[in-house]
Amino acid sequence: MQAGKWMPEAEHEAGEGPQRSRINRCSLLPPLFDGCFFFLHGSFMSPSKDELTKLLREGAGQLLRRKPKPDSDVTQTLSAAAYHAPPGSDQALCTQYIIFDPQGPHRLAVVRRGKVWSAPSTWIISCITAFRLLPVQEPQTSV
Repeated sequence: MQAGKWMPEAEHEAGEGPQRSRINRCSLLPPLFDGCFFFLHGSFMSPSKDELTKLLREGAGQLLRRKPKPDSDVTQTLSAAAYHAPPGSDQALCTQYIIFDPQGPHRLAVVRRGKVWSAPSTWIISCITAFRLLPVQEPQTSV
């Protein structure tokens, strides 16, 4: 507003995610969460469950109504693949995520079995910021 004209947005962007997103869209490639399925476990404060739902849907993520069962043969034999998972990474194997609020009251045992992993809601935001599927970090335990 001070300049009195439209200014280039790139000067005010954090990280390379926005640029990667624009290149992806111009190249007609799938959105960030294409091939990924998400179950939102418990309640969420910030971002809220509605905000997370909107972000995941905008990125072509599929929302699950039921918590995926890691030990289910049906779950493990699904042929979906996450398009934006780096080849050879752990994310190349995982397509179903149980998302939880790391600051919320609903504690979740860490899940890392085959195609089903648990991840904090902060992971979603980090992936969007970088416009790539980042490794899911093991939660830090206090001693």
